[in-house]
Amino acid sequence: MEPADLPPPIGEPVVAAPRARKMALEWFDDAATLALDEPSNPLIEDLLDEGAFSVVYGDSNSGKTFIALDMAHAVATGRDWNGKRTRRGLVVYVAAEGGTRITRRLAALRRRYPLEKPLFALIRYPVDLRSSDANAKELLSLIRSAEAQCGERAAWIIVDTLSRALAGGDENSSVDMGRVVQAADHIRAETGAHFSYVHHCGKDAARGARGHSLVRAATDTEIEVAAGAIRATKQRDMECGAEFGFALADEILGEDASGRTIKSAVVEWGATTPSKSKPTKAIPRAQQLLMDTLAEAIGDAGEDLRPFGNTGPLVRAVAEQHVRSRYFDRIAAQPREGETKRQLFDRQRKSFERSLEAALRMKLVVAASIKEERLIWTP
Repeated sequence: MEPADLPPPIGEPVVAAPRARKMALEWFDDAATLALDEPSNPLIEDLLDEGAFSVVYGDSNSGKTFIALDMAHAVATGRDWNGKRTRRGLVVYVAAEGGTRITRRLAALRRRYPLEKPLFALIRYPVDLRSSDANAKELLSLIRSAEAQCGERAAWIIVDTLSRALAGGDENSSVDMGRVVQAADHIRAETGAHFSYVHHCGKDAARGARGHSLVRAATDTEIEVAAGAIRATKQRDMECGAEFGFALADEILGEDASGRTIKSAVVEWGATTPSKSKPTKAIPRAQQLLMDTLAEAIGDAGEDLRPFGNTGPLVRAVAEQHVRSRYFDRIAAQPREGETKRQLFDRQRKSFERSLEAALRMKLVVAASIKEERLIWTP
């Protein structure tokens, strides 16, 4: 039997599988009569519906992962979120970028809400929801295992980020983006849970999430994270435009073995007024990929340091090799047809070096060699 077919160990609660929908006819009057009879069971009142599909998107370093984790924690504990009721349920958070930063963010939430016991399961794995269904099957198996262990059905599945789940595919391709949407629909159908992607915005933030428009067409709710505020930019069946101001507040977690302070951050709602200022100048598309991968690398492997001496400014920097490897994966994980591995490497290297040189020239990033290692950070 497949792992998902095995019964839970003796003594563990059994969770009933969601009832599969079947194609059926419904006559007009019968369907219209159901409008007032069908129960409404929102995940987050006036924002997210049970079993629907949503995207939380924003620029690099906008705080979108912190926002997604805060909302997920509210659902996992059943606490009100921004004065709105939530439906408590199991949340499965797929940190497809991996790394240790996600655990620090969870530790910060635990310190902020010490009395809460969230139904929250984490998967740190670069899940591929585009090229095959193997990872989707494995993900479903883990979800069923989590359900069996806690005795609750999955209420929300979050994949952070869509670009990593695309596994080297083309975000502007209707075929590639269609596959990750199809994977989300399949997982929703199998679990009955709400499904969300955390995603990046495009080079023109005003045009919404990055990539082919079919993703936006498929979403029930789209939430933009920008300038210290989140805003519902699309709602299929609810009022659009809901907006909430926020700020990120440091949360001290303790000290490591060397005595260095370890900290992360949590979201404080209503701490700022949503900004109405003019948007900052858009980063050119040629450099956007570099900036995205730099933000990912800093979030995963960045360190606080003073590159210009003890009296200089404190920055969060990362070794160039971490940025380079992520950039290479995003350019292409596999050679094109007829392309050798060496040719692939040369293509990746030239693209990375051109993008980094341009970003340095435009002062989008800063680089310096410290102890024979080149470090990169944003000014």
